Amino acid sequence: MLFSLLFALQILGFGLCSEQDISDAILVTSQENSPETITVPLLKRRNEVYINIGVGNPVQAVKAKLDFQTYYSLFVDKDSNFFGKEGAFNGAYSISSDTIFDKKHNVTLEKDPSSTILGFYGESYVSIGNRSVKRHFLDITYQYPKNPSYIKKFYVDPKDSKGVTPGYLDYQKYESDGITNGFLGLEPRFKDTPPNGFFSNETSIMDFLGPDQMVTIDMRDGKSLFSLGNAINANENINWINSIESDTFEFIIEDVKIGEEKISIRDYGTTAVINPRYLDIYVEKSVSNVINHYASTILPGCRTNFPNVMFKTNYGSIGLKPESFLKPDGYYCNSNVKPIDSPYPSKKWIFGWSFNKGRAIVYDYKQSRVGFVDQEGY
Repeated sequence: MLFSLLFALQILGFGLCSEQDISDAILVTSQENSPETITVPLLKRRNEVYINIGVGNPVQAVKAKLDFQTYYSLFVDKDSNFFGKEGAFNGAYSISSDTIFDKKHNVTLEKDPSSTILGFYGESYVSIGNRSVKRHFLDITYQYPKNPSYIKKFYVDPKDSKGVTPGYLDYQKYESDGITNGFLGLEPRFKDTPPNGFFSNETSIMDFLGPDQMVTIDMRDGKSLFSLGNAINANENINWINSIESDTFEFIIEDVKIGEEKISIRDYGTTAVINPRYLDIYVEKSVSNVINHYASTILPGCRTNFPNVMFKTNYGSIGLKPESFLKPDGYYCNSNVKPIDSPYPSKKWIFGWSFNKGRAIVYDYKQSRVGFVDQEGY
């Protein structure tokens, strides 16, 4: 499932600031929510959407993307130049400056333990808002050559037989501007793994959460917030969509409609996962072509006066407003709905952060479901 590895579970705060907002102010604690709920801003600069977290002792500020498709977390060290030419990260955290980092394993480029060391897997303190937990993560220290190729797999000590692939669909090569320092794994905890393995139940985003075991991303009415906990008012109705199985936030897509037109889906068993690590919305090519055709016009800009795109799941429907994914660019119209390119699986869709615009999304770890609350008029 996704990128390199930091298993830490750091958690995240999501509050999307405007595209021009490049503030690096470190997290604030919401005064509006219960003591168990911590809310932090989600920041955006160019193609990077992230939260600020604190790592280590003394605390070092790190810009981390949020990733709901991986259990682990990863940071790039100050001593490393970047993660790879197709997925660049800046270095911010430094092991050499962290007085409490506890190294567990070397991470190598090949299974052979004598292979080049990519970085170090270990644990240190990670803080979100005023909540701090000692967590595991991978710190990338390797200095790449002048023109590195994209790393396809990592290995954590000789006992790691399968290795870890660094990216779900390699979309980070399109969506990394070298502004962020890594990502935080937000997928639920592994249940059936040994306590000392790289992928293990020793670390999880759930360790950061309150008793309700939820995370909220709220982008209604200009807000850009990430909360540890359910930050939706009790009098608001949540449209819950159940996941296809426990410990995941992936659901089945049965069909897609725009008004009365039904768009056929080529692959039976197509699923979608909502993951704000990615900027765009990736769907099968024939579906993206139909959606974007509605936006085409002989006039400059985008046509947006067509019905919401409706994604029907086995537990309800989710709408996508044209204004949320279309952006005029002079004579042209830019769309955040993109085709999944070969050879990536066309039946595995990703709804990136632009799918969040105008709505709040609640991730329920206990019941493996995702809830939607749209702003008025959506």
